Amino acid sequence: MPTFAELRNKAAKMADATGSKITSTRDRMQSQPSKKINWDPDHVKPKPPPPPKPPKPLPPPSRTSSTSSASTVATSQVKPPVPLRRAGSSASPTPSLTRSISQASHSSSTSLTPPLGPPPVIRRDTRPDSVSPPPPAFRSTPSLPRIAEPQAEEADIDRIDWANLSPEDKQIFFSWLDEFFAGYLHVPVPPRTTADTVKNVKVPPGGHTPPPMTGPPQISTGSRPKTPPRPKFGGPSSSDPAAFTMSYPPPTEHGSAGADLAHYFSPHTHWSSAWYADGDRVPPPLKGNGHIAYAGGWESDGRTQTVSGGVLFSDLSMCWYSVSWPQHALSTHDANDTRTVQRRAQYLPCPLPWPRERLVDAHETYGETIAGFAESFEGGDQPCARGECWDLAHEALKYFEQYDYVPKPIQSISRTHGHLIYEGKASDKGRTQLGRWRGGDDRVRRGDIVEWRSARVGTGPLSWSMLGNPDHTAVIVSDMVPRTSVADGMMVRPAEMGTLEVIEQSLGTPPKRARYDLSQFQEGEVWIYRPVGMEAYVGCSQVAPKCPEGMNALSV
Repeated sequence: MPTFAELRNKAAKMADATGSKITSTRDRMQSQPSKKINWDPDHVKPKPPPPPKPPKPLPPPSRTSSTSSASTVATSQVKPPVPLRRAGSSASPTPSLTRSISQASHSSSTSLTPPLGPPPVIRRDTRPDSVSPPPPAFRSTPSLPRIAEPQAEEADIDRIDWANLSPEDKQIFFSWLDEFFAGYLHVPVPPRTTADTVKNVKVPPGGHTPPPMTGPPQISTGSRPKTPPRPKFGGPSSSDPAAFTMSYPPPTEHGSAGADLAHYFSPHTHWSSAWYADGDRVPPPLKGNGHIAYAGGWESDGRTQTVSGGVLFSDLSMCWYSVSWPQHALSTHDANDTRTVQRRAQYLPCPLPWPRERLVDAHETYGETIAGFAESFEGGDQPCARGECWDLAHEALKYFEQYDYVPKPIQSISRTHGHLIYEGKASDKGRTQLGRWRGGDDRVRRGDIVEWRSARVGTGPLSWSMLGNPDHTAVIVSDMVPRTSVADGMMVRPAEMGTLEVIEQSLGTPPKRARYDLSQFQEGEVWIYRPVGMEAYVGCSQVAPKCPEGMNALSV
């Protein structure tokens, strides 16, 4: 334990250390008095000297200076165009052109010289011999009368009447040329005679030869390579609806297939046989016709027999006909005798295109059901009906027969499936395309039906799909808005339509989804139909042997 004396010594040492620290801190923190500092509170910092003036630019070059100097100054004095202001950006100030002008002026002025008059005469004798060898020395020959003493001025040369040189002058002139090229090419040239130079030249009265040809000689185009044909998108045929025809439906003579059949039953049409009295009793124009829906029948009252029939054609025109003749008439009777054989026929022409409201209403009635019917077979191994492509659309339209509250749609007749919306064709690997829009709707809708004929559609850089052998049917399952505005009767190329998304099947291939871009349509034909009600569009609810009462049908 420390003693009292040790504690007192330790406290004294601590007091000395504290005092020395305080003194040291006071000395460090002590500042110099203001009176000892040479400081002027009113002192103002002098302004910096002005910058030296830029040297005075040199005067612009004279108009008589060289072409290169003038073009340099002219280029430097043209202001650049003001940039356009874009949204969200601020306009930047126009850059100054002072520096570029002064530099251009300086560089141009150094090469300027006062005009020295016309350019010096070029000495032809100083031209190197390597450019062309000198012509051989001419032999002594008589000089041409008109060009023996050429003048220095070019105007004198222009006054030589070259068209009226005499045969002797021409002989001398061409002999000079022969002598020159013989020495230049080192090829001997036989001596020329007057007959070789001028042959069969007849000078008309007056002493002037016929004027020379004014145009160049004709060039033979037989060996010119043939250029590939250009697309005919804008040709006359693409804008003329009357010049646009398709292979389906078959062409008609009187505007519709129904009218053609009605004219066959006209009393003025000659029949070669009494076809109605025996056999299948089908009119000859209908035999072998696979583009119809037909219903026929016959009846007898004991004295008269009557054969009747009703036909719905693929162009959706209709015709009803009947033939009556005596029941006990011989089979060899005259079919053209109007006293014993009575012919009658009535028909409905092709229906007109519908406006947009009716087409949209038909889509809302049938479209979704038809598309859903086709999609129900997608992804499975079971095909629809026989597995033919046509069966998918045909069975979808027949599906409405089980719903009595829905108006029956037009059934598939050959390759027709309702109201025609669009028809188009392509050839020459797509270089030629034609098409026409029909009806008032502005798009292809889900549930529409597409028909192809011998079609080829590109699916990649080196791949394509062949649709139809010759025909192929598919159900559209997605709307397609054309790439251009459309209207009834407007000519629209397939490339302007868009991409079709469909459900399709074929023999050996179950139903599947596919997409076809019509801009890659290269060959063949295409039709697009809108399923519509039979009675609403055609005017008759079904095909029957007799025309319904009250039908506003036409007669021949």
